[in-house]
Amino acid sequence: MKNRWTALAVIFFSFIQFTLNWFNVVPTFSGVAVEMHLTPAQIGVVVGLFIAGYGIAHIPGGMIAEAFGLRVAMLLGIAVETCGTVLSSRAVGYDVLLAGRFLCGIGGSIYLGSAIGLTAAWFRNSELATANGLITGVAFTVGAVLGLHGWDLLVAEHGWRTALLLGAAVGVVTFIAVMFLFPYPPDAQHDEIGAHHLNLASLARTFGNRNLWMLGVTFSGGYGSYFTAAQLLPAYATAHLHLAPDTGATIAVLLLISGMVGGILGGWLADKVFGPVPTMVGAFVAESIALLLVPHLGLAGVMVAAAVIGGSAILGFVVWIGFPGLYRSEIEVSDIPTAAGLMLTIVAVGGVGVPALYGKLVETFGFLHAWTFLAIVTLITASASLAVRRPESVQTELNKQPDVIFK
Repeated sequence: MKNRWTALAVIFFSFIQFTLNWFNVVPTFSGVAVEMHLTPAQIGVVVGLFIAGYGIAHIPGGMIAEAFGLRVAMLLGIAVETCGTVLSSRAVGYDVLLAGRFLCGIGGSIYLGSAIGLTAAWFRNSELATANGLITGVAFTVGAVLGLHGWDLLVAEHGWRTALLLGAAVGVVTFIAVMFLFPYPPDAQHDEIGAHHLNLASLARTFGNRNLWMLGVTFSGGYGSYFTAAQLLPAYATAHLHLAPDTGATIAVLLLISGMVGGILGGWLADKVFGPVPTMVGAFVAESIALLLVPHLGLAGVMVAAAVIGGSAILGFVVWIGFPGLYRSEIEVSDIPTAAGLMLTIVAVGGVGVPALYGKLVETFGFLHAWTFLAIVTLITASASLAVRRPESVQTELNKQPDVIFK
């Protein structure tokens, strides 16, 4: 029992590193733009290259974990993201900077799937949603806030290159911590989380699993709507409620920070109260209602809506990303990184398409129709959960697998 919480503590710290070196590039943009003479459009490409690497590597990263072992893949992901951060900090030109951010995205993607798989290895028989809530909700948010706001101070004090190098140093410390402090589940080194699990049977279990495909569809609308709101709600509120820029920034922080509450609450509700499917669906319905109300609210209402959108989206996400670990009779621990990669690749379609459609609707019909669209697409895609099989109880599925080793 003690070892699994030690394992979770190491994963928690490593997750902070993952999002820290994702978001700490944002405070560097003003310095980078001046030094490299970049336009806003070019800065946008810098952001996009991380997302491109991150999206492309979800499924390959899962296959790496199956082929070489989850712990090896986790270390590889941290190392690649750290190297990408170092390359970004030493960039002598725009092309090198883009290569560094692309490499960071690939490393983050490889890391994510293996971290989720290792969490399931320790917790799939008890409190998996709670564990996922702590890493994908709380640790994710802590790293993002540190990257966006803590690194802003470092950039101001030491310059953007040194600030990025300090982020890479966190990556090195994380690599060492995982290497020497992460405990193996009992007898797992040569079994569930070890190497040599990538074969046709593992691919069939993952890509032939209808539940995983339907889960990807379930969150595709809510995923795209969350990122649309995170990026565009502050600007909308500032322009239409005539707010000061600082107030718009506060709305953005509120939306982000509320994810910490959502992560903790989602794990508890799924594990102890409603179960995973009702908790997930309820979260996406709450997100949809908050999105629908945005254009009808004043400042106080928009701030509440921002908190609900951020909290409910992450609440649903921490349950959603844990489903591969809950299907014990269908998905092996070694399959989980690829299964999570498949789900994340499907929702990436929403992450790209929903913000683009929102912008088009704003131009054509105005904000009322655009925010209504976000609410509707979130609700419609969430209805795909009706086709998702509810995971059986832990004991029921363990009875089907009497040789299971993760007690």
